[in-house]
Amino acid sequence: MESSTSSTVQSLNASGTSRVYVGNSYSITHHYGRGPEDDGEKKYLDALRSTDPCDDKARIEQMNGGLLKDSYVWILDSPEFITWRDESKTAILKGLIYLLVIQHLTAVSHLDHKEDKDHWNYKVSLEGTFRKILDDPGLGETYLLVDALDECVEDLPLLLALISSTSSRAKWIATSRNRCEIEELFGEASSKVALSLELHEGSVSRAVDSYINYRTRHLAKIKKLKKSTLQQIYDHLSQHSQGTFLWVALVCQRLERCRAWEILSQLLQFPQGLNQFYAKMMDQVHKSASCDLYIRILAVASTVFRPLTFAELIAMESLEIDQETLPDLIAECGSFLTTKESSVVFIHQSAKDFLLKESSTLLFQSGLAKHQYDLFQRCIAMMQSLHQDIYGLVYPGVSLNEALRNCPDPDPLENIKYSCAFWADHMQEAYELFIRGDKYSNIPGIDTVHDFINKKFLFWLEALALCQNIPAALKALVFLRDLPAPGHGSYKALVEDALRFSHYFCSIIENYPLQIYASGLLFSPNNSLIRRRFKEYTSKIFSQVPNLDDKWSPIRSIFECSDDDLDIKTMSFSPTGQTLVVTTSSTLTRWHVSQEPMPDVIQRENGHSRIAPSSDGNWLAIIASTPASETAQSSAQCEIQFHDLALSKMAWRQKLDSHEVLGMAISRQSVLAREL
Repeated sequence: MESSTSSTVQSLNASGTSRVYVGNSYSITHHYGRGPEDDGEKKYLDALRSTDPCDDKARIEQMNGGLLKDSYVWILDSPEFITWRDESKTAILKGLIYLLVIQHLTAVSHLDHKEDKDHWNYKVSLEGTFRKILDDPGLGETYLLVDALDECVEDLPLLLALISSTSSRAKWIATSRNRCEIEELFGEASSKVALSLELHEGSVSRAVDSYINYRTRHLAKIKKLKKSTLQQIYDHLSQHSQGTFLWVALVCQRLERCRAWEILSQLLQFPQGLNQFYAKMMDQVHKSASCDLYIRILAVASTVFRPLTFAELIAMESLEIDQETLPDLIAECGSFLTTKESSVVFIHQSAKDFLLKESSTLLFQSGLAKHQYDLFQRCIAMMQSLHQDIYGLVYPGVSLNEALRNCPDPDPLENIKYSCAFWADHMQEAYELFIRGDKYSNIPGIDTVHDFINKKFLFWLEALALCQNIPAALKALVFLRDLPAPGHGSYKALVEDALRFSHYFCSIIENYPLQIYASGLLFSPNNSLIRRRFKEYTSKIFSQVPNLDDKWSPIRSIFECSDDDLDIKTMSFSPTGQTLVVTTSSTLTRWHVSQEPMPDVIQRENGHSRIAPSSDGNWLAIIASTPASETAQSSAQCEIQFHDLALSKMAWRQKLDSHEVLGMAISRQSVLAREL
């Protein structure tokens, strides 16, 4: 690794639509060819780098009208920032670890070097690695910035807990719209400085004025406008912006599509305020000749669980256009959508919020529940193209890495990756909305799902393995198993058998997708419904079939502890049986029993002796002790800790006297009792 100091701010990735940037950056040339010992590091970094963070930074700046120094420099001079910068303590992950590692040679030593390095995404505790890197004395001064925390949908509480609890040489900057849960969690951070834009209205207003000046001059240059016209545009934007960068950016974007002589008349038609602007754009969409097409696209974009690629959107909506033409179509859908590489995304979370809250009647004319059900049906229809060995690999021993290197062109899964991963999520959304509206006594779609699993289950599982997304199958099957389906006994039995099959063989299928037709079918119980239904697809390379038990083993799941956590101290199931909590000499770990066998490391601390979960599974009481050698005391010190499992954080702790704790329980009213 060679590095040279630079003042450039590099950008990183975060979950949801959040964006992460890291300061104190370096220009890096990383050499992977030093020898076999670097294979693990390269796999780790490849798994972390879902996109190039530097490309993300350039794309974000381009989508938002460029990076203008005068728009942000005031923050650097604010008293709150200066105070925060000069403090020694302030308390996110893939993107952060990726750039931190390639920028700091010493951080490489903190990568996990266990023997099994095939699935870093699922086997590595990212949080533990991240904390070790931040605690490295060789890290130097580092700034970590997380933008739009409020747009992070998945694992937001865990991210907030990490930011507020991490103590290191690194300093965090987090931005967000006002949300109570974010303010509450950050309120517990011991070292923080809050800078509210509402309290700096003057600075924000000057920054917006600077941005208006920049955008109007750019507009005047490309449209060859007179100075008087330029001044009129500037004055109008200044008077109607309401201190909102996005409103200015959207208006200027629309003006750039006008002819020079139309600009002033068009400008006067834009209302002030984002919601009014969105309403105006929606009205234009409604009056356009292609209204139905635009509405369909906006409706789908508003309700999918991740942005659709061009290929997925074209297939989902049966659009008779090619991928080269699609960006032009997206540009006509008001100012709500834009394109990111080869995906369709919202220009801002506020645009999606407006469509769902203010335009839902227009977007979902038959109701949101019916729309979600239609998406579920479309996903099922698109997956009818699945078949055995869809990549033409032939041999069951072909690894996932080999399969991906030999992916056919075009990829037969390109159009249906979204459908494979999220069809059950759309069914779940439809089910919950139908039940809430009390419109159906029977669950719609049960027969459709039964037929799909009966005919396509193994092919679907193979496809998800090739997409590196087996957890999506486990999540879907758990939902389908728990779905009330009176009068559908054969459906329930088939789903339960499919779930047992998936749990039992998921680890080998993740590494060798075609083993689903070899090990999977050969070593399933004789009475397995999946084995019987797909018997004809068993790999032909075996001349003899082993004699196996008739039923599945009573062992439903196997959870693996790391080599460092073999000394198990306590183990407890939640009253519902859905969660298993295990403590060792150094960690507190939670497994979700019926879902993917991946643990959450809740705490890394010594001396857990007793645990007690609450009846609702939301709380966990722990007796923790600190050895005398670590406390300068003659005897070990005990304390009781109360953990919020939903947030994966400690709620409170209390020191105990010297009595030995013999038992502990939490009542249904979440009152803690202990026996001494």
